[in-house]
Amino acid sequence: MLYYKINTWNNYKRTNYILKTTIIFFLLSSHILFAQEEKKAKIFPTAALSLQYAGSIGWLSVGYFRQTNNEKIELGLVYGFTPKFVGGNINTIGFKFIYNPFKIKINNTIDLEPLQTGFFITQNFGHNLHIKWPDQYEEQYYNWTNSTRFHIFLSTQASYIVNTKRVKKISIYFETNTNELYFNSYVGHNNWKSLSITDIFFFGIGSKIYFQ
Repeated sequence: MLYYKINTWNNYKRTNYILKTTIIFFLLSSHILFAQEEKKAKIFPTAALSLQYAGSIGWLSVGYFRQTNNEKIELGLVYGFTPKFVGGNINTIGFKFIYNPFKIKINNTIDLEPLQTGFFITQNFGHNLHIKWPDQYEEQYYNWTNSTRFHIFLSTQASYIVNTKRVKKISIYFETNTNELYFNSYVGHNNWKSLSITDIFFFGIGSKIYFQ
């Protein structure tokens, strides 16, 4: 039993290291991209609002984002809510980093970003969700919190270019993500033998309005 707990802890630390290294890589990449922006331009001139269904940030979530001039980086704050009838009441606050490596211009009014990637961190608040486990559990009985999750994701986004006085474009996107616990279970404990890759990924769909 002790060996299993030590091995579980080591696997969890290894998985956390991989995910945190990925996050640091994205942050460093964004710093390099920011350095290439024009010195006199704002780094995040474009604001956006999002509405999303599912996708690990609550049953329904809303977000506020800022986007760089070259439209490659987005940073956002997200609030999500999971009502009681689908397993709540749970309130979720998240920070999201999105990287758009390239886009395809379908025509004068339609843009496609077939491969977006990035990460988001969520903090969940609700009954039996703890940042620190209660004293009834011995130290390191659980090697993770059940309220904070680190996620990595892939998404595809299509945009309709509006270019009115206030609105730049309206977008819809489809997203899939996993978190460090599921990733650790699948890779760190060799559960790929009994789990399908689809068992550890979650899906969401949403829309965004980008403003001028």
